[in-house]
Amino acid sequence: MEMNWLIVKNDFKRNKVINLALLLFMMFSAGLAVLSVITGVQTFISISELYEKAQPPHFLQMHKGEINQEKIDEFLSDYEGITYWQTITMINVHGESLTVFGNKNTYNLSDCRLGIGLVKQNETKDLLVNSEHEKVIVDAGEIGIPVLLKEMYGMEIGDHVVLTYNDVQKKFVIKEFILDSQMNSPMVSSTRILLSHEDFDMLKDQVGENEYLIEAYFTNSKEASNFQTAYENAGLPQNGQAVTYAMIFLLSAITDITTVFVLLLVSILLIIVSFICVKFTMMAALEEEIGEIGTMKAIGLPFADIRDIYLNKYRILAMVGVIIGYILALLTSGVFTNHIRTTFGNISMSPAVVILSLVVGCLVFLLINYYCKKVLKKIKKVTVVDTLVRGKGFDKDKCHIKDGLHNSKKLPVNWLMAIREVFYKFNNWIIVFAVVIITVLMILIPVNLMNTFEAPEFITYMGSSLEDILIEVENGENLETNYGRVIQVLENDDSIESYYKYRRIRVQTTNAEDELMNLHIDCGDNSGNELKYISGKAPDGENEIAISYLNANEIGKVAGDAIVLFYDDKEKEFVISGIYQDVTSGGYTAKSKYVFSELTSEKYSFSVNLKDNVEVEKKADEWSEIIGSGVAVDPMEEFINQTLGGVVKQLKTTVFIIVIIGACLVMLITVLFLKLRLAKDFSEIAVLKAIGFSELDIKKQYLIKIGCVSITGILAGIILTNVLGEKIINLVLSISGLGVKKVELIVNPLFQYILVPLLLQVLMLLVTLIVLKTIKKYNIISIINE
Repeated sequence: MEMNWLIVKNDFKRNKVINLALLLFMMFSAGLAVLSVITGVQTFISISELYEKAQPPHFLQMHKGEINQEKIDEFLSDYEGITYWQTITMINVHGESLTVFGNKNTYNLSDCRLGIGLVKQNETKDLLVNSEHEKVIVDAGEIGIPVLLKEMYGMEIGDHVVLTYNDVQKKFVIKEFILDSQMNSPMVSSTRILLSHEDFDMLKDQVGENEYLIEAYFTNSKEASNFQTAYENAGLPQNGQAVTYAMIFLLSAITDITTVFVLLLVSILLIIVSFICVKFTMMAALEEEIGEIGTMKAIGLPFADIRDIYLNKYRILAMVGVIIGYILALLTSGVFTNHIRTTFGNISMSPAVVILSLVVGCLVFLLINYYCKKVLKKIKKVTVVDTLVRGKGFDKDKCHIKDGLHNSKKLPVNWLMAIREVFYKFNNWIIVFAVVIITVLMILIPVNLMNTFEAPEFITYMGSSLEDILIEVENGENLETNYGRVIQVLENDDSIESYYKYRRIRVQTTNAEDELMNLHIDCGDNSGNELKYISGKAPDGENEIAISYLNANEIGKVAGDAIVLFYDDKEKEFVISGIYQDVTSGGYTAKSKYVFSELTSEKYSFSVNLKDNVEVEKKADEWSEIIGSGVAVDPMEEFINQTLGGVVKQLKTTVFIIVIIGACLVMLITVLFLKLRLAKDFSEIAVLKAIGFSELDIKKQYLIKIGCVSITGILAGIILTNVLGEKIINLVLSISGLGVKKVELIVNPLFQYILVPLLLQVLMLLVTLIVLKTIKKYNIISIINE
């Protein structure tokens, strides 16, 4: 045993660079695996703790207009499974009514597309809490601002907020930034500001428009979906969005879920790279020491003892790498969990996170240990005769390069020798090829995902077509009046190229279990056009309807099936023309060109295309002033930026770190590979120098070899990204239940086909030049002396 450890110690001294590179690979792979677990578990625990303290509703129905509370109470008290309910009054105001006076600048919130509601604190359920998950109480003249607005505008404690509405003006000071368990994501489209009871009662019916949040709690939160259908069929207030607990949770966590997915993907790829590097270095070391292995076999050492001499080295490297990776993951986890702390509050590292991350670290170590044992089994197959008499190692079928130097008239000699070696002995270069492919996948898949979230085309996954401006007429008593104002503005504006109008109505159909369920349909001449369809197409005739992916699952229908709709005491059969993807309204929507004139509208929306010379933002601001309150007018690009900005921002941070890791990865593998390659080619290089090749010629040959292999790997990586990238993303999306099953990743050609390949190529050639400086020592005299 003592002799084994002495051999291991000498090996560490002899191969410092190789061992360091291996250590770094193991450290990166273990660290990222641990980091993805920390981020994922911390996200789940943070949301769970916030939800436990804040108690968000299992079902929420927003309503603008008058309500009959007695009728609501009667229905809810009779519904089986309900444990608690409440109706909250919220005063809706628009961003232009709020002006912030900070230490450095003054601004209003006119560009905020989120609906802003003023509320007072509840008693026990749906609480607004601080970063420590404590119930926030504000006094008269104080205000609690949601962290969502803080992140958007950079507000600070002590800033003053002035509410101006008609003849009413009220000044507040920001006392606390609050966490809202159900409205903490821009995808929810609304946010709440906390007032004291005195200020709220004073402003109620004096400013804005009242909106009611009708909330229900059940013994089982999954009951919310069935309850929604029963609630709507009972004719209770529903002029607004209805949201269930599952969708609140998903929309809240989407940013961090995306980050966890990207980290997990990268850590898996890095573990694969570690295995490739371990196998390569082990085989290279065994090839170099084939004589010693033969000698140990000849003197009677059993296979287990010979194996352990080499295995101990890799066990030490794996253990140290995992420990360092684990520590680094703990130290850097704050970068990736910053959004979690901001959105869900401060939370210490829980024992569950520590234990699970330790388990993952141990699993990585055991996997590497198992893989090393598997590779070292090759020692069993080598005989004493092969190693000591015939001089053969593990690679018994060595191919020889055909001379082909007579072709040098067509190609320079250095190019010919380098290319022919790569072609005929590609197995010797497979590690560089494989690692470059993995690195390209590791960088480009997250980058393409970020580009997709950032692109204007993503609006088609949100149930809307891609136009310049999106106009939404908010639900409420003034729905038809506001609709008329929008029509008047659009009809009289010469800067419009075209516009499409849609109105949302509600009908009934039967689900897969033959039970009645509600179906919300957007009707209009352009309804369903330009969306992303999983199957089928947009509705064409009046007897066709397109339904969202989640509705298709609920109803149990596919494109081409017939569906019966019940409304206004009659029924009508439609054909499902296609199934599209939608993340709005909980993902449960439908599109039809049939007008359903008998039914009242729940909502109106317009998509507008402007003429080429018209500035979109200026026109949107102009219309917003003319039309007034109750109507949201947003440039489509700004709508997407505010809705998905948080996801994109977090992804950008993650992608930046991944690009750095990828760059380090290709440099490390190039150094590791060339160190071993040059050691094996020692005699060949010396011979080349002896017959007249200069050091510059030999350097050119190695640069050409690395260049050819890296270009081939980059091209293969790009092809695999295009083939596998969408499949990997879509697999995760289909599991998530977000309403999107199939996404077409949007590629940035400049980044994918120029910048990333150029970066990787330059880095690999640069480190190759640095490593090649050592060939000065290679000559015939050195070989003779050895």
